Amino acid sequence: MFYLKNNSFKLATAGVMAFALTGLLAPATASAALVTGNATITINNSVFASSSVNVAAGYPNGWIVTKHWGASDNLTGITAATTGGTTLATTGNTAMSFPVNTNTTTNNYPGSGTYGRTEQATTMDASNTSAGQIGLSGAWLLTSPGGSGVLAPYDFKVQKTAGTWNIATFDNAFGSQNFLKLTNVAESLNGSGQLLLSGDLVWTGLWAGLTGANTSTVVGTFNLAPAAVPVPAAVWMFGSGLLGLLGAARRKSVIAA
Repeated sequence: MFYLKNNSFKLATAGVMAFALTGLLAPATASAALVTGNATITINNSVFASSSVNVAAGYPNGWIVTKHWGASDNLTGITAATTGGTTLATTGNTAMSFPVNTNTTTNNYPGSGTYGRTEQATTMDASNTSAGQIGLSGAWLLTSPGGSGVLAPYDFKVQKTAGTWNIATFDNAFGSQNFLKLTNVAESLNGSGQLLLSGDLVWTGLWAGLTGANTSTVVGTFNLAPAAVPVPAAVWMFGSGLLGLLGAARRKSVIAA
């Protein structure tokens, strides 16, 4: 009897393993792998300010990032009077989180603030970064210590044009405008085919023109980390099935003894 039960156990184990491996080894369906995850932008306000000193324009101490708002404030109009957000230190490094948007078409909210707000779409395939864009949630308020006026870059998107990665802003008055450029870029795919992207940041585009900022001084860093890949259901099925059969084998061994 023990011999027959043991053979039954072996056959059952083989069946579970074959079923699980079929799911694990089945060819994947080809599909676009949109960029996912979270971007961390670290700004050194000391350098950010010194790189944007423009006495003639009325910015004797340059500009600093004063506040940061996250994804929960995507529909909030950003002005000097806007409450909430996180206040940054006026000197040194501060790291800020900008989640990658999951919407594949841009959501427009023209009634949010003077110039409206948007949630920029993510349309970039991780395997083809020369096309599409990565939408990021978040907003900043820039102020000029000892100067006048405020600037509010928000509704960011990351895209590569002619081989150069830029972080651009968007509002309904000025449209899409490059703000920060990535230099010393490291771009690759991980084992799951997800985009890894990092680099140093310098002023660029309209924003550099508005502030008179130096476009070669590194003012911070950018790092995109992909979202975690869920474990396939077949793996869980294989593990739970194998544990169940091992438990059954132990009980049968006790009975046979």
